[in-house]
This record gives sequence, structure tokens and C-alpha cells, in this order.
Amino acid sequence: MDSAPSPDTSSPAEAGRSGAIWRWLAIGLVLLVGIAGQVRVWASDRGLWADEIYIAVNLRGKSWWELTGPLAYSQIAPPGWLFTSKLFYHKLGGDEQALRLAGLLGAAITLVLTAVLARRAIGWGGAVLASALAALSPGLLYYAGELKQYSTEAAAAMVLLLAMGLFVEHDQRSADPRRRWLYAAALAATGLVVAPFSFSAIIVVAGATAGGVLVLLLSRRFGTALALGLAAIPALSVGALMVWRRMQYTIPGNQYSIFRTGFPPEHAGPSDLVAWLPRMWSGFATDPLGWHYPLVLLVLVIAGPVAMALRGKAIWAGLLGGLGVAALGAAALRAYPWEGRIAVYLLAPVLVAAAAGVDAAVRVAVHTVRSLRSGDRGWRPATALVAAAVAIVMTGVAATPSFADGADQVREPRYRDQGRDILNEVAAQLRPGDVIILYRFSRPFADWYGRGGRKLPIPGFFRLTSADTCQPGSVDTALAGAQRLWFVRAARFSGDPIDYFDRVLAALDDRGRVVDSHLWSPGDVDSSGWTLIDLTAPPQPSQTTFPPDPSHACLDVIQ
Repeated sequence: MDSAPSPDTSSPAEAGRSGAIWRWLAIGLVLLVGIAGQVRVWASDRGLWADEIYIAVNLRGKSWWELTGPLAYSQIAPPGWLFTSKLFYHKLGGDEQALRLAGLLGAAITLVLTAVLARRAIGWGGAVLASALAALSPGLLYYAGELKQYSTEAAAAMVLLLAMGLFVEHDQRSADPRRRWLYAAALAATGLVVAPFSFSAIIVVAGATAGGVLVLLLSRRFGTALALGLAAIPALSVGALMVWRRMQYTIPGNQYSIFRTGFPPEHAGPSDLVAWLPRMWSGFATDPLGWHYPLVLLVLVIAGPVAMALRGKAIWAGLLGGLGVAALGAAALRAYPWEGRIAVYLLAPVLVAAAAGVDAAVRVAVHTVRSLRSGDRGWRPATALVAAAVAIVMTGVAATPSFADGADQVREPRYRDQGRDILNEVAAQLRPGDVIILYRFSRPFADWYGRGGRKLPIPGFFRLTSADTCQPGSVDTALAGAQRLWFVRAARFSGDPIDYFDRVLAALDDRGRVVDSHLWSPGDVDSSGWTLIDLTAPPQPSQTTFPPDPSHACLDVIQ
């Protein structure tokens, strides 16, 4: 006879601990995969591109104090990030990986804090989903390996949001109101340390504080609201000082053309702002999120905080909602765009809100299935189940391109410019009597890879300009005594004609003969690469003609 099964003697506490271990293992696995992908992107052997070199030249050439002033090439970067990057550069070998280490740390911190914040604001399921969305986010992966401050700004946003939320939660649980001010002092110190690493910190602190204070006032927690507001003052003061100091220097005037959907039209009225909002959201969904179907994302981002509030997590909903309103206001005022790399600081908060929306749909579906099993066969449970299922499926469809793009970046990290490889290839073939003249927009590559360490023979940079401003004799001066000319071109500046490189070569037709060329994309007229001209060989008649362009009619060389 079979014996009866032995009863389960495990206690509820043991079962709970076992379940918590498995949940943390699931989150840990997601974080491990995400950080491994970030390390892969960071460790890839890709050369610096122009904007990165602009920063690198400043970090190498300027003193610590000079980094607090105007930067060369009109660059903008928070002082805390600049100091950290310079420290890594000098202490860890002075190579490009050391320069980019701050970006990797920022991305990894953002990912880990996304899991922590989502765990507290949504729950275990939401934490796993939010972590997965952030782990394969193409925007976060890319900036883990770039010498720019955007992943650090994303990390700063998550540190500030988490610190404010934890302050409110600890104050709520504390039986001793006197400890409130100890928590508030810790929050103020956190803001004081974090703010110098992020220009967007002032938006995060102002918006999240306003949202958190509003929730606390509605909950009649006046003392906590006062403490939260006072604790935000140091970070707001540092942020305001950074903005004021930045306004003293030249600001690039092309940001409104670069971030076309991130800002509303100039002098926009109420109707223009309303018409701009869908364009703005679509642009943000595309870059940096990489999602399709922006409307699906918008529904999730709105539903998520609402679900948080209904489940007793109103403070997190207030912090995220306040940040969103402040960011929208900064963009509407044409002060800080909600698009592209500048908006990476919003990436993790938006993904947390979206994960909360999906979590709410799953909870509705589970609750509805239970209702149907219990005998409730009305049309309302069925409708709720269908709506929840559609929301979950559409989320997968909308987010899949982001996952695919993130996986592609891990397999083959994105290369922005081949300038380093071009100069390396040319340097390996140089002979006595050779000169290298670069495309004018390639000046950063000459400064960093050519003139900085190897002292390559670079007398100047080709420029096509109008006859009024041209100095044609500068070409003769640059080529004096040379036997061969290497024309090196990296990525084309968007403001120059697409056939700019061919026009330069046509202007050199009477000085020698093209004997070799290596273009990275031979089918593209503006491909980066190099062309070798033998200045001692008779020229070959050119068969190429170009439409007249008075602003690019004359070739000269600038230093």
C-alpha cells in the first residue's frame, strides 16, 4: 500500500524568504545581462568621434580650474562629470577607455537604480520588467560607451528620485518625528553631491519636489512636505549656479535645428504648443527610447503612475509625474529639449512608469480571470480581460524594436566616425615629402590623433568658401615642397553640400593626379576615407562638373 504524502512543514516565513530569493535572482540576472552589454559597448575598440574629441581635447589640455570655465569647441558639460573624467584619464593610463569609464559607471548605476526604484514603486514584477526595458535600451547602451555626460545625467536623475522617495517612506515609518530632519539633512547632502554632475538635475529636483510636496499636502503630511521642500534647496541652488555660469559663455546656436521635435516653434502660441506635443512625444519615443507606436507608450506612462497612486504608492507617482511636468515645461520654454541625447535623463523614469502601466494591465488580467473562475460571467470582466491582453500585447510590439536595437548594439557597437582609423591607415603609408590636409570639419581628429601624439605632417585644413573670403594662395603655401598629398575626410558636416568632398578634389585637379583612394562607403558621395594625390605627376583632365554654388566656389587652406 502506498504511504500518504508527508505534509508540507515549511513555514510561511520560509516560503516568503524562498520566494524573495528567486525574485532577487531574476532581477540580478537581468542586471547582469544589462551591465555585461554595457561593458561590451564600452570595451569595443571604436575611435572617438568629433563631439567626443572636443571633450577629450579639453580634458587633456585644460587645468582643473579651467574646466569650470568656457570649454573649447563651445562644448557644454557639468563640472562634476568633467572632473571625474579627467581623474580617470590621468589615474588609469590616459587612454580612451579611461576617458569613457564615467559613461559606463553612469549607465550601470542607472540600470541598478531602475530596478531598486521600480521594486519600491511597483513591485517585483514591475522591477524585473523595468530592469529588462532599461538593460536593452539602445540609448542607455550607446552612452555607456561614449565620452559624453548623458548616462551620468541619467544616473543623477535616478539617484535624486530614489533619495526623495526613500526620504518620504522612511519618514512615514518613523515613530520619532525628530528623525525627520536627520533624513532631510541626508537628502540635502545627496542633492548637493549629485547636482554638479548634471545640468538636468535642476529639472529633476524642481519637478519631483513639486510633485512630492503636492502629494504630501493632499495627504495632510505638512511636516514631511516642508522637510522635503527645504531639503531640495541645496541641489536647486547648485543647479541654478551652474545654469547661470553656463549662460555667461557662448551657447551653440544650432540646438533648435538639431532637436527639431524637442522644442516647440519659436514664439509658439497655445495652439502651436498643442500641435507640437504629439511631435515631441513621437521624437522622444524614437530617440532615445527606440520604441514604435508612441501612443502605446503614452498610455502606459499615464496609466502607470495612476496605478501606483491607487495601490498606495502615491509618492512615487508624484515624483515621476512632477518630473515629467517640469521636463515638459523646460522644453516648452525652449530651454532644455525633450528629445535625443539631451533627454536620456528621462529614459529610466519613463521606462519605470511604462513598466507600472504593464504591471497594472497584468494585475487587471489576473483579477479578471479569477472573477471569471468564481462565476462572474458578465460582459465587464470579459471586456477588462480583453483590454488588458491588448495592452500587454501592444506593449510587446511597441518595445520589440528597442530590444532588437539594443541587442544589435551589443553584438556590434555603433561606430560614429572612422576618423581615427583613417588617420592610422594614412600614417602607416607616409613617405618623406608627404603632407596630410584634412577636411575642415575633421580638425578634432587632427588635434587628437594627428598632432597630439604622432606629430603627423598636417599643415592645415581644406575649406570651400566664397570668393570674397577665400585666400587661394594658402593652398600653395600648404603644399610647398610636398610630393604627395593625402586628403583625409571624416564625417561630413551637415551644413556642407553632400558633394563637398568631390568639389574639393575637383579644385585640386590641376595640381597632380589621384593615384589611390580608400573610401569606407564607396557608394556614398560623402563617404569618409582618404584620397592620395601625386603632386609630381601630370594632372588628369576632370570630367566632373558641379552646379554653381557661390558660397563654396573657392578652395583655400586654414590652420
